[in-house]
Amino acid sequence: MDNYSSRVAGLFAGGAAAEAAAIAEENTEISTGTQLSLYVADGLLEVLEWAAQGQAADPPAAIWLALLRWYKNRYGAFPEGVPAAPDRWIDHYEFYPGDVDAATKTGLEEPEMGLVHKPHGLDATGADALMRAAPLGMLPQLDAEWVTTMSRQIAVLTHAEWVTPTAYSLLVHHLIGGKTLLEAVTEVLEWLDTTDDGAPLASRIRLSLGEGIQPPSTAADVLAAAIAAVADTLEEAVAPEQLYATAVTKAVNATGHTQATALVAGQLAGALLGNTAVGTPSKLKNYPMVEDAIDRWIKVTT
Repeated sequence: MDNYSSRVAGLFAGGAAAEAAAIAEENTEISTGTQLSLYVADGLLEVLEWAAQGQAADPPAAIWLALLRWYKNRYGAFPEGVPAAPDRWIDHYEFYPGDVDAATKTGLEEPEMGLVHKPHGLDATGADALMRAAPLGMLPQLDAEWVTTMSRQIAVLTHAEWVTPTAYSLLVHHLIGGKTLLEAVTEVLEWLDTTDDGAPLASRIRLSLGEGIQPPSTAADVLAAAIAAVADTLEEAVAPEQLYATAVTKAVNATGHTQATALVAGQLAGALLGNTAVGTPSKLKNYPMVEDAIDRWIKVTT
Protein backbone atom coordinates (compact mmCIF):
# COMPACT_ATOMS: atom_id res chain seq x y z
CA MET A 1 0.00 0.00 0.00
CA ASP A 2 1.53 3.34 -1.03
CA ASN A 3 1.78 6.32 1.32
CA TYR A 4 -1.38 8.07 0.09
CA SER A 5 -3.44 4.88 0.27
CA SER A 6 -2.09 4.14 3.74
CA ARG A 7 -3.04 7.62 4.97
CA VAL A 8 -6.56 7.30 3.53
CA ALA A 9 -7.06 3.88 5.11
CA GLY A 10 -5.61 5.13 8.40
CA LEU A 11 -7.93 8.13 8.50
CA PHE A 12 -11.15 6.28 7.76
CA ALA A 13 -10.37 3.25 9.95
CA GLY A 14 -8.75 5.32 12.69
CA GLY A 15 -11.74 7.61 13.03
CA ALA A 16 -14.25 4.76 13.04
CA ALA A 17 -12.43 2.78 15.71
CA ALA A 18 -11.80 5.84 17.89
CA GLU A 19 -15.39 7.04 17.77
CA ALA A 20 -16.66 3.58 18.69
CA ALA A 21 -14.22 3.34 21.60
CA ALA A 22 -15.34 6.72 22.92
CA ILE A 23 -18.92 5.51 23.25
CA ALA A 24 -17.91 2.42 25.25
CA GLU A 25 -14.73 0.38 25.47
CA GLU A 26 -16.37 -2.73 24.02
CA ASN A 27 -18.67 -0.92 21.60
CA THR A 28 -18.92 -2.56 18.17
CA GLU A 29 -21.14 0.00 16.45
CA ILE A 30 -20.17 2.63 13.88
CA SER A 31 -21.76 5.88 14.99
CA THR A 32 -22.82 9.26 13.66
CA GLY A 33 -19.51 10.97 12.87
CA THR A 34 -18.17 8.04 10.87
CA GLN A 35 -21.50 7.57 9.13
CA LEU A 36 -21.66 11.23 8.09
CA SER A 37 -18.03 11.33 6.92
CA LEU A 38 -18.52 8.22 4.79
CA TYR A 39 -21.64 9.68 3.20
CA VAL A 40 -19.76 12.90 2.37
CA ALA A 41 -17.02 10.74 0.87
CA ASP A 42 -19.60 8.87 -1.20
CA GLY A 43 -21.06 12.15 -2.47
CA LEU A 44 -17.60 13.16 -3.65
CA LEU A 45 -17.05 9.75 -5.22
CA GLU A 46 -20.29 10.12 -7.15
CA VAL A 47 -19.08 13.46 -8.53
CA LEU A 48 -15.81 11.85 -9.64
CA GLU A 49 -17.63 8.89 -11.18
CA TRP A 50 -19.82 11.24 -13.21
CA ALA A 51 -16.73 13.20 -14.28
CA ALA A 52 -15.05 9.98 -15.48
CA GLN A 53 -18.06 9.47 -17.73
CA GLY A 54 -17.72 12.99 -19.13
CA GLN A 55 -20.65 14.44 -17.17
CA ALA A 56 -20.48 17.36 -14.78
CA ALA A 57 -22.01 17.27 -11.29
CA ASP A 58 -22.26 19.95 -8.61
CA PRO A 59 -20.34 18.76 -5.50
CA PRO A 60 -22.46 20.58 -2.87
CA ALA A 61 -25.67 19.27 -4.42
CA ALA A 62 -24.25 15.75 -4.68
CA ILE A 63 -23.17 15.80 -1.04
CA TRP A 64 -26.54 17.22 0.04
CA LEU A 65 -28.24 14.31 -1.71
CA ALA A 66 -25.79 11.92 -0.07
CA LEU A 67 -26.60 13.32 3.36
CA LEU A 68 -30.31 12.99 2.59
CA ARG A 69 -29.64 9.31 1.88
CA TRP A 70 -27.94 9.11 5.28
CA TYR A 71 -31.09 10.66 6.80
CA LYS A 72 -33.24 8.02 5.10
CA ASN A 73 -30.94 5.26 6.37
CA ARG A 74 -31.10 6.60 9.93
CA TYR A 75 -34.77 7.61 10.13
CA GLY A 76 -36.47 5.29 7.63
CA ALA A 77 -37.59 7.80 5.00
CA PHE A 78 -36.49 10.97 3.23
CA PRO A 79 -37.63 14.24 4.80
CA GLU A 80 -40.85 15.53 3.30
CA GLY A 81 -40.40 17.77 0.25
CA VAL A 82 -36.76 16.94 -0.55
CA PRO A 83 -35.37 15.05 -3.58
CA ALA A 84 -35.37 11.26 -3.23
CA ALA A 85 -31.91 10.23 -4.38
CA PRO A 86 -31.42 6.66 -5.68
CA ASP A 87 -29.67 4.22 -3.36
CA ARG A 88 -25.95 3.58 -3.67
CA TRP A 89 -23.72 0.91 -2.16
CA ILE A 90 -23.53 2.51 1.28
CA ASP A 91 -27.29 2.62 1.73
CA HIS A 92 -27.52 -1.15 2.13
CA TYR A 93 -25.75 -1.09 5.51
CA GLU A 94 -27.85 -0.85 8.65
CA PHE A 95 -26.78 2.01 10.89
CA TYR A 96 -26.50 2.36 14.65
CA PRO A 97 -28.87 5.13 15.89
CA GLY A 98 -26.39 7.18 17.93
CA ASP A 99 -26.66 10.82 18.97
CA VAL A 100 -27.17 13.41 16.22
CA ASP A 101 -26.92 17.21 16.42
CA ALA A 102 -30.39 18.73 16.32
CA ALA A 103 -29.07 21.06 13.60
CA THR A 104 -28.10 18.11 11.39
CA LYS A 105 -31.59 16.63 11.50
CA THR A 106 -33.51 19.90 11.14
CA GLY A 107 -31.13 21.24 8.49
CA LEU A 108 -31.64 18.20 6.32
CA GLU A 109 -35.41 18.45 6.84
CA GLU A 110 -35.45 21.85 5.14
CA PRO A 111 -36.88 21.59 1.60
CA GLU A 112 -34.00 23.62 0.14
CA MET A 113 -30.29 23.01 0.66
CA GLY A 114 -28.38 25.45 2.85
CA LEU A 115 -26.22 27.96 0.98
CA VAL A 116 -23.36 30.25 1.99
CA HIS A 117 -25.65 33.29 1.76
CA LYS A 118 -28.56 31.38 3.34
CA PRO A 119 -27.14 28.77 5.74
CA HIS A 120 -29.05 26.38 7.95
CA GLY A 121 -28.28 26.00 11.66
CA LEU A 122 -27.72 29.66 12.48
CA ASP A 123 -27.24 28.99 16.20
CA ALA A 124 -25.70 25.52 15.94
CA THR A 125 -22.50 24.91 17.88
CA GLY A 126 -22.43 21.09 17.69
CA ALA A 127 -19.71 19.04 16.06
CA ASP A 128 -21.52 17.07 13.33
CA ALA A 129 -20.33 19.39 10.53
CA LEU A 130 -16.79 19.04 11.88
CA MET A 131 -17.00 15.25 12.10
CA ARG A 132 -18.02 14.92 8.45
CA ALA A 133 -15.43 17.39 7.09
CA ALA A 134 -12.35 15.21 6.59
CA PRO A 135 -13.17 13.80 3.11
CA LEU A 136 -13.25 17.33 1.69
CA GLY A 137 -9.51 17.54 2.34
CA MET A 138 -8.63 14.12 1.00
CA LEU A 139 -8.71 14.60 -2.78
CA PRO A 140 -5.02 14.72 -3.78
CA GLN A 141 -5.48 16.50 -7.10
CA LEU A 142 -7.21 19.59 -5.65
CA ASP A 143 -5.67 22.65 -4.01
CA ALA A 144 -6.23 24.35 -0.67
CA GLU A 145 -8.50 27.03 -2.13
CA TRP A 146 -10.88 24.38 -3.48
CA VAL A 147 -10.85 22.67 -0.09
CA THR A 148 -11.78 25.80 1.87
CA THR A 149 -14.41 26.92 -0.63
CA MET A 150 -16.07 23.53 -0.82
CA SER A 151 -15.88 22.79 2.88
CA ARG A 152 -17.71 26.01 3.67
CA GLN A 153 -20.47 25.10 1.22
CA ILE A 154 -20.87 21.68 2.82
CA ALA A 155 -20.84 22.97 6.41
CA VAL A 156 -23.74 25.38 5.82
CA LEU A 157 -26.01 22.56 4.68
CA THR A 158 -26.74 22.19 8.41
CA HIS A 159 -24.41 24.47 10.41
CA ALA A 160 -23.85 28.17 9.81
CA GLU A 161 -20.56 28.05 11.75
CA TRP A 162 -18.33 27.01 8.88
CA VAL A 163 -14.87 28.10 10.04
CA THR A 164 -14.16 25.07 12.26
CA PRO A 165 -15.09 22.32 9.78
CA THR A 166 -13.29 24.20 7.03
CA ALA A 167 -10.14 24.49 9.13
CA TYR A 168 -10.31 20.75 9.73
CA SER A 169 -10.72 19.96 6.02
CA LEU A 170 -7.68 22.14 5.34
CA LEU A 171 -5.69 20.40 8.07
CA VAL A 172 -6.50 17.00 6.54
CA HIS A 173 -5.55 18.33 3.09
CA HIS A 174 -2.05 19.15 4.31
CA LEU A 175 -1.64 15.87 6.23
CA ILE A 176 -2.76 13.73 3.29
CA GLY A 177 -0.27 15.69 1.19
CA GLY A 178 2.55 14.54 3.47
CA LYS A 179 3.12 17.47 5.83
CA THR A 180 3.92 16.87 9.49
CA LEU A 181 1.30 17.78 12.09
CA LEU A 182 3.22 20.93 13.06
CA GLU A 183 3.53 22.01 9.43
CA ALA A 184 -0.14 21.34 8.76
CA VAL A 185 -1.32 23.15 11.89
CA THR A 186 0.89 26.12 11.01
CA GLU A 187 -0.76 26.31 7.57
CA VAL A 188 -4.20 26.22 9.17
CA LEU A 189 -3.33 28.90 11.71
CA GLU A 190 -2.05 31.15 8.93
CA TRP A 191 -5.33 30.64 7.07
CA LEU A 192 -7.37 31.38 10.20
CA ASP A 193 -5.36 34.54 10.87
CA THR A 194 -6.39 35.92 7.47
CA THR A 195 -9.99 34.67 7.48
CA ASP A 196 -13.05 36.49 8.73
CA ASP A 197 -14.11 35.02 12.10
CA GLY A 198 -10.98 32.83 12.18
CA ALA A 199 -9.26 34.46 15.17
CA PRO A 200 -11.25 32.74 17.97
CA LEU A 201 -10.50 29.26 16.64
CA ALA A 202 -6.83 30.11 16.09
CA SER A 203 -6.64 31.24 19.73
CA ARG A 204 -8.29 28.02 20.93
CA ILE A 205 -5.82 25.88 18.98
CA ARG A 206 -2.81 27.83 20.23
CA LEU A 207 -4.09 27.67 23.82
CA SER A 208 -4.60 23.89 23.65
CA LEU A 209 -1.13 23.36 22.23
CA GLY A 210 0.43 25.55 24.91
CA GLU A 211 -1.58 24.74 28.01
CA GLY A 212 -3.07 21.31 27.40
CA ILE A 213 -6.49 19.91 26.58
CA GLN A 214 -9.62 21.50 28.01
CA PRO A 215 -12.94 19.58 28.14
CA PRO A 216 -14.53 20.35 24.76
CA SER A 217 -18.17 21.28 24.24
CA THR A 218 -18.37 23.21 20.95
CA ALA A 219 -16.98 22.14 17.56
CA ALA A 220 -14.11 24.63 17.93
CA ASP A 221 -13.20 23.16 21.33
CA VAL A 222 -13.32 19.65 19.85
CA LEU A 223 -10.91 20.46 17.03
CA ALA A 224 -8.46 22.21 19.36
CA ALA A 225 -8.57 19.32 21.85
CA ALA A 226 -8.09 16.67 19.17
CA ILE A 227 -5.08 18.47 17.69
CA ALA A 228 -3.54 18.81 21.16
CA ALA A 229 -4.14 15.13 21.95
CA VAL A 230 -2.28 14.04 18.83
CA ALA A 231 0.48 16.65 19.19
CA ASP A 232 1.16 15.62 22.79
CA THR A 233 1.30 11.96 21.81
CA LEU A 234 3.73 12.42 18.92
CA GLU A 235 6.37 13.53 21.42
CA GLU A 236 6.51 9.98 22.81
CA ALA A 237 9.11 7.59 21.40
CA VAL A 238 6.92 4.51 20.97
CA ALA A 239 5.65 2.34 18.10
CA PRO A 240 3.05 3.82 15.69
CA GLU A 241 0.23 1.60 16.96
CA GLN A 242 0.94 2.79 20.51
CA LEU A 243 0.94 6.41 19.34
CA TYR A 244 -2.47 5.96 17.74
CA ALA A 245 -3.92 4.26 20.82
CA THR A 246 -2.48 6.89 23.16
CA ALA A 247 -3.80 9.80 21.08
CA VAL A 248 -7.30 8.32 21.17
CA THR A 249 -7.04 7.69 24.91
CA LYS A 250 -5.99 11.29 25.53
CA ALA A 251 -8.96 12.50 23.45
CA VAL A 252 -11.40 10.33 25.40
CA ASN A 253 -9.90 11.38 28.74
CA ALA A 254 -10.47 15.02 27.85
CA THR A 255 -14.15 14.37 28.77
CA GLY A 256 -16.68 16.82 27.34
CA HIS A 257 -17.70 15.86 23.80
CA THR A 258 -15.57 12.72 23.84
CA GLN A 259 -17.16 11.04 20.82
CA ALA A 260 -16.34 13.88 18.44
CA THR A 261 -12.91 14.53 19.95
CA ALA A 262 -11.95 10.87 19.70
CA LEU A 263 -13.14 10.61 16.11
CA VAL A 264 -11.15 13.68 15.00
CA ALA A 265 -8.05 12.59 16.94
CA GLY A 266 -8.36 9.10 15.48
CA GLN A 267 -8.64 10.46 11.96
CA LEU A 268 -5.66 12.77 12.45
CA ALA A 269 -3.48 10.06 13.96
CA GLY A 270 -4.52 7.62 11.25
CA ALA A 271 -3.73 10.11 8.50
CA LEU A 272 -0.32 10.84 10.03
CA LEU A 273 0.72 7.30 10.92
CA GLY A 274 -1.03 5.28 8.22
CA ASN A 275 -3.08 2.12 8.33
CA THR A 276 -0.38 -0.02 9.96
CA ALA A 277 -0.73 2.04 13.14
CA VAL A 278 -4.48 1.59 13.22
CA GLY A 279 -4.68 -2.04 12.16
CA THR A 280 -8.00 -3.58 11.17
CA PRO A 281 -10.73 -2.84 13.73
CA SER A 282 -12.64 -5.93 12.64
CA LYS A 283 -14.62 -6.06 15.88
CA LEU A 284 -16.72 -3.20 14.54
CA LYS A 285 -20.07 -4.57 13.40
CA ASN A 286 -20.14 -2.75 10.06
CA TYR A 287 -16.41 -2.51 9.44
CA PRO A 288 -16.87 -4.01 5.91
CA MET A 289 -18.58 -0.71 5.07
CA VAL A 290 -15.44 1.19 6.07
CA GLU A 291 -13.25 -1.20 4.08
CA ASP A 292 -15.56 -0.77 1.09
CA ALA A 293 -15.32 3.02 1.37
CA ILE A 294 -11.51 2.86 1.58
CA ASP A 295 -11.26 0.62 -1.48
CA ARG A 296 -13.66 2.75 -3.52
CA TRP A 297 -11.94 6.01 -2.51
CA ILE A 298 -8.46 4.78 -3.42
CA LYS A 299 -9.66 3.27 -6.72
CA VAL A 300 -11.38 6.47 -7.87
CA THR A 301 -8.82 9.01 -6.61
CA THR A 302 -5.58 7.36 -7.78
